Amino acid sequence: MSAVPDRPVVVQPRLPWRALQWSVQGLRLWRRAPFTLLAMGLLQMLVEGAMQMIPWVGVTLSKLVVPLLTLGILLGLDELAQGRRLRWSCLLAGLRGPRLAAKLQLAALGGLAVFALQQAFVWALHGWAAVDAVWLGHAAAHRELMTRSFTRELILSGVLPSMLLLPAPCLLLFRGLAPWPAVLAGARMMIAAALPALLFGLLCAAMLTLLLSSAWGFALILVYVPWVTACTYAIWRDLDGAAAT
Repeated sequence: MSAVPDRPVVVQPRLPWRALQWSVQGLRLWRRAPFTLLAMGLLQMLVEGAMQMIPWVGVTLSKLVVPLLTLGILLGLDELAQGRRLRWSCLLAGLRGPRLAAKLQLAALGGLAVFALQQAFVWALHGWAAVDAVWLGHAAAHRELMTRSFTRELILSGVLPSMLLLPAPCLLLFRGLAPWPAVLAGARMMIAAALPALLFGLLCAAMLTLLLSSAWGFALILVYVPWVTACTYAIWRDLDGAAAT
């Protein structure tokens, strides 16, 4: 891990076509360990699905645990970018360590905050039934909402807000920032790169819309998840002014 806690955050404006470069850089990084990253993405989805089956609190817990797994994958991607192997043990690194409390706080600030915005959006459209079906896990009581259209509304409403949070995990892991300063510094990075950040967010939204419109959409998201994680690392490296991966 290459934490440098005392170096000031570098905020560099980027031109719109950087969004395409981020996408390509993420793809190149993903291709260094494609099957391992696919398997890790599948594990994330299985863990999230299993936890959300826990009554009442399962969805909330999943929004804490899955971001911790993502932190571990980002640690593994940092090793991969430096020419080393992507190891399964990186997943455990996101769930333990001396900064576990900080990781949990960042998961709460990020995962739960975006989820709250998603819930607020579908609540505004569908009322309490949407909250009861998703957050409290009572989907069987609201089968009228269990449609592709509702799923797209729920997932897509979190895409653009999540763009502001993309650099925060890397700032915590590799720069040693505390959770809230990492969120603020990451948001400043993305705002300084507003055009490419917006374009990358729209690209992600378009891809998800296409995937969620297909009967095989959730299976294809298995490919989307590791690519986005790899792009997250690539975006941070670019905006932080670090050496190219």
